[in-house]
Parts: sequence; structure tokens; C-alpha cells
Amino acid sequence: MEKLLHIIVDHREPKGLKNRLRKLGMSIEEKQLEIADFIISDQVACERKTGIDLIASIMDNRLFEQIDRLIETYDQPILILEDFPSAFDRVEWKKRKKHVYGALTYIFLRRQVPVVPTSKIAETAIVLNRIASWVQEEHEDPVIARKSPRKKSLHDNQLYFLQGLHKTGKKKADILLNQFKTPEGVISAILDSEIIYTRTGNPKGVKGRFGDLKGFGHKYILENRKLLSERENKS
Repeated sequence: MEKLLHIIVDHREPKGLKNRLRKLGMSIEEKQLEIADFIISDQVACERKTGIDLIASIMDNRLFEQIDRLIETYDQPILILEDFPSAFDRVEWKKRKKHVYGALTYIFLRRQVPVVPTSKIAETAIVLNRIASWVQEEHEDPVIARKSPRKKSLHDNQLYFLQGLHKTGKKKADILLNQFKTPEGVISAILDSEIIYTRTGNPKGVKGRFGDLKGFGHKYILENRKLLSERENKS
């Protein structure tokens, strides 16, 4: 028997979208989600915004807070931007396109969250279905809705600290803390690891405490050394 693709959907999402997902053969679980609008797996979650929603969240300063919470909680957050032209339905926002595009540029360039455009609910349903297909059929990741802990333990705070490193979501932070025991141990290992270079001077690998740790190659080490050790020249 073929396994149904499963998705957790925030109960406040439109009925029409949920019906579209069911017509695509997906199993829907409705919940009141604290983070994200759709949970595809324990690593992948999507926030959905129409153009009008985008403007509202920029005006009340919710947008970047929501994006940050997504990044803190899921290794692969995604922003689905539906009916983007509706962002400029109001005359005053037609004159502020620079601000809107600036916010989107910050999200995908600085926060490295993919922005996927759709024109209507039917297309959003297709995008969610395709994401679920890639994630669940190829990798069989469990679908888990996460909550923000109301009172954070030392362990929670250490994970939160490590997620400030370049390209480090909760899953990678867990691996690092398990491997190196403390955030200090993680930082020490990043700084102490030896980068292996080719004869032409290009980095190709890592020696030392990160040498046998999968998913943490030379790019990860070099970017985080830059984050930890370099000072921005503001002159």
C-alpha cells in the first residue's frame, strides 16, 4: 500500500488550501502551531504569506521575528510568498516598494531562507506537496511540530547559542553539543581544526576534531572562523 504524504497544518490556514492538499492525496493533521504554518518534517517547515500578509507583518514588526523563530527551530525553513502583487494594492505601498523588496532580500540573502513565489492557493498546495514528496519519500523524515520552550534549561540555552553559528540549525547544534560537550568545546574545535588544501591552494577537507564528523566540512569551519575571529572594517 502506497504511503500517504503527511503534513501538519496550522488550523487557521484557509479551508480551501487544506482541501487542495487533500485532493493531492495528502494526509492532513490540523494543529495550532506556535512556529510555522506547515510542518513537512522534523527539519523542514514553511511559513505562508500573501502579499497583504507580508505588508501587515512588516508594519507590526512580526516578519523578522517569525523568520528568526523558524531558523532557530528548523534546519530548513521556507517562506512561501503567495499573490505577491497584492502587497501593492494600497497606494501608499506602491511608493514603498524599496522597503518590501529590501525585507525579502534580507530574508533570502542574509538569513538564507528560500522564498518560493506562488500566484494562488492552488499553486501553494502543489509546492507543499512537492516539498513533502522530496522530503518524505526520499528521506523518510518524521513529521514533528516543535514548540518553543517556555522556560529554557541550560541545555536549551547552549543549543540556542550554537545556532548563532553560520549554517547551524537545531539538528546541527545537537550534534555539536553531543560531540564537544560544551559551546566552548565547539568553538575550540572550530578554531583548532586543520584545513587541508590542494596543491593549487584550494581547501578540500578537514583534519582534527571535525575530521570524522559528517556534515561539517571545510566550508563550515572557514565560515565560522571568519564569524568568530574577524573584525569588520567600518572605515
